[in-house]
Amino acid sequence: MAVKRSVSLRRRVAVWLLPSLLVLLLINAVLSYLGALAAVNRAYDRSLTASIQSIAEQVHSLEGTISVNVPYSAFEVFDEGMQERIFYAVLGPNGSLVTGYDDLVPPDGLVDDGPLRIVDSQYRGEGVRVGAIKKRLYDPALEGGDAATIVFAETTESRVTLARELFFDSLRRQLLLVVLGAVVLVFVMTSAFRPLLELREAIRRRDEEDLTPIVADGAPSEVRPLIDAINHHTERLSGMLAARRRFLADAAHQIRTPLAVLSTQAEYGLRLDDLTEIRHAFKSQLGTIRSTRRMADQMLALSHAESVDRSVEGLQAVDVSRLAREVAGELVPVALRKRIDLAFEDGGEAMVAGNLQMLRELAANLLDNAIRYSPPDTQVVIATGVTPDRVALCVSDQGPGIPPAERGKVFQRFYRILGQDKAPGSGLGLAIVREIVLAHGGSITLDAGADGRGLMVLVEFPRAQSAA
Repeated sequence: MAVKRSVSLRRRVAVWLLPSLLVLLLINAVLSYLGALAAVNRAYDRSLTASIQSIAEQVHSLEGTISVNVPYSAFEVFDEGMQERIFYAVLGPNGSLVTGYDDLVPPDGLVDDGPLRIVDSQYRGEGVRVGAIKKRLYDPALEGGDAATIVFAETTESRVTLARELFFDSLRRQLLLVVLGAVVLVFVMTSAFRPLLELREAIRRRDEEDLTPIVADGAPSEVRPLIDAINHHTERLSGMLAARRRFLADAAHQIRTPLAVLSTQAEYGLRLDDLTEIRHAFKSQLGTIRSTRRMADQMLALSHAESVDRSVEGLQAVDVSRLAREVAGELVPVALRKRIDLAFEDGGEAMVAGNLQMLRELAANLLDNAIRYSPPDTQVVIATGVTPDRVALCVSDQGPGIPPAERGKVFQRFYRILGQDKAPGSGLGLAIVREIVLAHGGSITLDAGADGRGLMVLVEFPRAQSAA
């Protein structure tokens, strides 16, 4: 199975945050350059506007003749330290050149005495900023109208250079902010992860048997759910280990008695000379061995039932009716030896999702207990039933039953009711049944049998879909 490589949370934050910051920086750089260029254009366009207006003031017409006296002030604003080249033209109403460059074309959309229009354009293979305005001359003698067009253009090297300088100044400040932000982020993440590192060291310093809850004081609120989950899991482990210790202590105590009996029986057999008595001693030993083996099997079954921790593995669709019929068939010889009438009542297909071996152990324990504690010439009935959402397994007998005050105690390990010690058993059967029922999400109840005689054990499971 492939093992996923752990990824540092710092690295994950850096992988997501730093590229995002770089993308934002790139977008901001583009916007900053466009903003700087727009600001430069607004500043330079004031000079361009002033030059066009000063030329327009010197354009006149008399008896159909347009005269232009281009003032020096129209070019004065571009003289000091400027690398730009200036182009201008004054056009008559019919588009004829009055003065200036004959290939300088005005922008579209001009209106007589309308607002000044400034656009970016190309002139003689260079990028230029072109401004133009139409001025009405009010001379009826002019052909094609009475408006002259004043066009003024300048190259954009200075504009672009200044815009780049502003852009790089802004970019340097932004890069400095990003670097400072990264440094602050490192310090913040180091400070934020310090409680986690302290928590890690506190857990590492713990003794291997220390399962006390982790103290969440000082831990970030985002980590508290994880600490609560770990504490919950630790509490379950602590309970499970405590149960294991109690189980081992009880098992050692219970096994000690049959071992002592076996030792006594063996010592007694060694002193015998009569073959009949020796055979009787061996028979007693065999009975003790069988009882001890059954108790060992039940302890292993109980340990397995408890180890699932309320979550069954190997789930499959199990027909409880069919399972009960098979278990009843296997225990028919045991019932016949005690002259017990063993009956099975089929309630139809009763499907549950569970572990087949564990459910078989459950049914066998219930039926074996009923036969074991029932007197001869009585009846034991195992029955199944279904409802829309539940499956029931019921075992009833006509034995001594269990007093109501004892019914909550018989599920404890090795618990035996006073007065029933003569019946063979280890006191583990119902404890095993209870663990299996809980592991399958079911419930178990004890009640008196028919007519108040004997014991009725009712087990209910959630119903599963029928098998195909």
